[in-house]
Amino acid sequence: MSEAPEYWEVFAREDAGVPLRHVGAVEATCADDANVYARTLYDEFRWIEMLVAPRRALITVVRPV
Repeated sequence: MSEAPEYWEVFAREDAGVPLRHVGAVEATCADDANVYARTLYDEFRWIEMLVAPRRALITVVRPV
């Protein structure tokens, strides 16, 4: 049985002097697939760094009302 897909948030930066920013999300069953999908979908800039994190791992600090 294959794993259920989950959402992975994608963060990236263009220059070393700027903070990471959220650039989107991908749906994948594992980190390796999320990596490939993120590189493929969000390749419009020459990122110097790109990260993916499972949405379930993010911690909400402030909730919208």
